[in-house]
Amino acid sequence: MASLQLFLTILGAWVALEIVVIAGQRFGILWWVVMHLAFLIFVAGVEVGLLQICLSLCDGAEPTFADTFTHLALGPRFLAGQMLYLLMAVIGLLLLIVPGVYVALRYALFGFCMAAGETNLICSFKQSAILSAGMMIYLLWILVALFIFNALGASLLGLGLFITVPLSVLMMTAVYRRLSML
Repeated sequence: MASLQLFLTILGAWVALEIVVIAGQRFGILWWVVMHLAFLIFVAGVEVGLLQICLSLCDGAEPTFADTFTHLALGPRFLAGQMLYLLMAVIGLLLLIVPGVYVALRYALFGFCMAAGETNLICSFKQSAILSAGMMIYLLWILVALFIFNALGASLLGLGLFITVPLSVLMMTAVYRRLSML
């Protein structure tokens, strides 16, 4: 139910974005860019809230849907982290695939580090690198399995993603918690 609420929230934000962009067409491309950036920052903040909810569930707490919005202030930093992570992984992939896979695995947990309280972007990347040290093969197999799992969810007209994405986030939350205990 919570994943449906989260999906409807993001869908509602997207609809609002489109309405605002269409209504403000006379303001030009700058308006379009600013509104889309605001949307991406909002979604990034909601993603941090989702990760925090998953961490709470993993710890045995009972979070509410409202908890999704408690970390919206981290949206700009989380979006910057996602962009940095994507840039590093893509450059690494272009350099012979192996460096890209290495970077993707090494820093895959930065979002969980940020949601767990490390709000400094560089420190969350460093913490992810510490957690993943010595566990790269383990993380590789988990991420490959989750990729296949989500590909199967997407193959069902995308409807399976309503199940596979939340389960994947919960699985990565368990991985993060397990590695942070070591």
